[in-house]
Parts: sequence; C-alpha cells; structure tokens
Amino acid sequence: MFLIADCGSTKCDWAVSDGTNVTFFQGIGFNPIHSSEEAILTAIKNAIIDNKVDAKTIDDIYFYGAGCIDGIGSERINGNLRYFFPKSEIHTFDDLTGAGRAIFKTDSGVACILGTGCNSGVYQNSEIVDSIPPMGYIIGDEGSGASIGRRLVNAIYKKELPEFYRNLFEKECMLNYEDVISGVYHSESSAQFLASLVPFVHDHIGDQIFRNLVFCEFDLFFNRNVIRLSRPKSYTAGFVGSIATYFSDVLKDAARFHGITISSIIQRPIQRLAEYHNEMLFANPK
Repeated sequence: MFLIADCGSTKCDWAVSDGTNVTFFQGIGFNPIHSSEEAILTAIKNAIIDNKVDAKTIDDIYFYGAGCIDGIGSERINGNLRYFFPKSEIHTFDDLTGAGRAIFKTDSGVACILGTGCNSGVYQNSEIVDSIPPMGYIIGDEGSGASIGRRLVNAIYKKELPEFYRNLFEKECMLNYEDVISGVYHSESSAQFLASLVPFVHDHIGDQIFRNLVFCEFDLFFNRNVIRLSRPKSYTAGFVGSIATYFSDVLKDAARFHGITISSIIQRPIQRLAEYHNEMLFANPK
C-alpha cells in the first residue's frame, strides 16, 4: 500500500492505493517553510485519523508540496510523517515535480502551476530539469491568484478603472480601501488575501476590462517563466491549479500569442498522481 499527498497552504489532497483500488480524501494544508511544527503535526494526524488510515499497511509515502525542496522543508515533512509512519519509506518532492508527474506522467513537457502562486519548469524523465524561480507574490508569481488580485486593487484604487468598478468591487466583495490595506499588510497571509479577490474578476470576466487584466498577467507569466526555459520547441505546456482552470480560455489565448500549445489543464492533480504511482508500481514491482 502507498500513501500520496498533494499539499498546498490551505488544502492537502491525499490518496491511499494498493495499486488497484484508490481512496481519496482531503485535509488541512500547510507549508513546511512557514507552518509551525504543531500545525503540520495536527494536519497530518487529523487526516489519517479522520480517514482511518492504518499506518501499519503503508509501505511507501509520496509527499508533494510547496516548500518541499532539499533542506529544512523536506526534513520537517519527513520528521512529522515518520512520527505516524515509523516503518514506511518516505519520499518528498516539490509541488512542481508533482505537477509534472500529474500532467505528463512518463512523457515530457513544460509543467506549470497557476494557483495562489505560480511555478514552471521543464519536465523530463519524471523530474524537473530546468526551472525559473517564481520569487513569490511581492516580486514575482506572475499570473497567479495573488498577482491578479494585486493588479486588480492597483487598477481600482489608483484610478486606472472608472469609479463604477470601484463601487462594484466594494459592494460585491464587501470591502473598502482600508479593508484592502489591512488584508494585505496585517493578515497572516497577504498572498491568500489577494488571491481571495479573484472570484470577483472571474464573475466579471465577460467584461473586456477584466479579461484584459487577466490576459496581461498570463502574458507576463509566459514571458518571464516559460519562454526563457531551456526546452525543445516541440514541448507542449500543461497546467495545474485553480487559476489556470477558472481562466482557461484567456490562458489559451495568451499561450497562442507566445506560440505555445497547452496540452492539458488540471485543477487538482491528486487523481493523476495516484495513476502515475500505480503505473510505476506495476512497471517496477518490489
């Protein structure tokens, strides 16, 4: 039996598989770089207890998450998982590797993440072989939910948009300027606050103003995070994440503008990650 986790800062998708049958469930997310030891331990504990996962039956664990790069992030995940699964073999990977395996499995291409944050890299032989650092929502994360939210409030309060749109935004989001400033500078996660404004944009994407706003973010994403990758021109791009899913039509327009073909868009990669590991299990039985 093996256990798979695809973990974000707010949600963590889990799957238990015996190679044939798969059970999916969801728990609280966390980031091993920013979350406390107690928060990580509690999230794992609640997920396995609530869903009656028998630790003694789990041979391997494959954990994918933001912050799970070599070093302290992976060490913290390994330590906390080891507490509950002392006899399991634990493998930790970053979320971009998870995206690549979910999208392409054993094929190759450009793996991209567009959710609260962004990421991209060239995927070959089940690994990321080239990538460009996303650099976070303050100085990077182009095309992400946080970056779209930042562009939205800038356009509204710096009067790039007519007053009508400010009134519409404040009425529908039940926020004013002071609330926005507080949400950005005094909340526990400014990126998540900014990304929480994206449903307003999605609700009005039929308005050319908002479509242009999203297109500009995706144009920056491709320009800064994809076309500069060392990749064969034949490689297609695949996406995971809520932003890629919600604005798929605009994303495809921006991709065409840059001469890039999108092969697939997946909102949640856990099911395809389970398929990938099932296939690997049968291809390389223990």
